[in-house]
Amino acid sequence: MKELLIVWHSQFGGTAQMAAAARDGALGVPDVTVTHVEARHADAAMFRRCDGLVLATSENFGSLSGAIKDFLERVYYPCEHTMAGKPYTVIVCAGTDGQGAMLQTDRIIRGLAMRKVLPGIIHRSGITAQAVTIPAAALAQCRELGATLASGIAAGIF
Repeated sequence: MKELLIVWHSQFGGTAQMAAAARDGALGVPDVTVTHVEARHADAAMFRRCDGLVLATSENFGSLSGAIKDFLERVYYPCEHTMAGKPYTVIVCAGTDGQGAMLQTDRIIRGLAMRKVLPGIIHRSGITAQAVTIPAAALAQCRELGATLASGIAAGIF
């Protein structure tokens, strides 16, 4: 059985909705276990064990959320030589841009030699530092992303 790890952080709820949608898409894929965990509870053992990763972050001050950065700081060196070639993608919930969070997340993950196999999703809500309801179309994209990554892992494509 393969495992897809979805690590997320959400301060105002939007990123949580997107990560849950990715999880829901992946749950329908046979032979893949989905671990959906808030960043503060994720650890190096989970990270090493996974066969693929979805990182879901808000964009804070033009970069990834502090909780996702904290997760990456906690797992980076313990997992530095064990993640090469594993597939990943990123989900960003942003107010107006999102590119900074995507770029910074990719930059850190590249140091682990993981492969970004899907371009990721940036949802721009136009709302900053407030609760947001993610539109159905954006959640559908997240479900598709989760299902695609999980299917690729199950089939050995990624």
